[in-house]
Amino acid sequence: MLSEGGGERELDLEGAVSERVGRQVWCCHRLDRLTSGVVVLRKGKRFLKELAAQFESRSVRKEYWLLVDGVWDRRIQKVESNIAPLGRGVHANVERGGKPAASTFQVLGIDEAAKVSWLRGLLKTGRTHQLRLHSLKSGCPVLGDPVYGVGRDDGLFGLHARSLRMKHPESGVALDFEAEPPLAWKPLLASFEA
Repeated sequence: MLSEGGGERELDLEGAVSERVGRQVWCCHRLDRLTSGVVVLRKGKRFLKELAAQFESRSVRKEYWLLVDGVWDRRIQKVESNIAPLGRGVHANVERGGKPAASTFQVLGIDEAAKVSWLRGLLKTGRTHQLRLHSLKSGCPVLGDPVYGVGRDDGLFGLHARSLRMKHPESGVALDFEAEPPLAWKPLLASFEA
């Protein structure tokens, strides 16, 4: 589902949560439509500037889990590229132009038989489709990615916003949020643990 902007066409996250809690709420940031995980919503305008400043300054720490197609080269821990839009929701790693992007990766598990890797990804910048493009650049596209890899019939998409760390906009107290991956991930994660 879209984080926001569904309008009359479709129900988005803002609309679904607003309906559920009985008052308007707004997303502080967005996830790609297919990405699961943690999203922070605000219930008023009181701390709008403070929350926006945290996200814009990159002081919010967002950790992603990725399931990627292929055996990840453990030597690849940082990927940098320039990312530019190609049009119609598609972006690309480019040699010239675009905006600089940097991501770091850590291998959490590799299933050699299935040729699937489980990674932790951290954004150092916040470009559209950044982790998807950086895993593609490394030779291991996100599992089930219909744009930069190969979609799956079961709908599994291997990108999950696992956790988010930020400060409360008024008190400054550290806040940690974590989301379990989708149920469709369970069999794959079990293969890494075995």
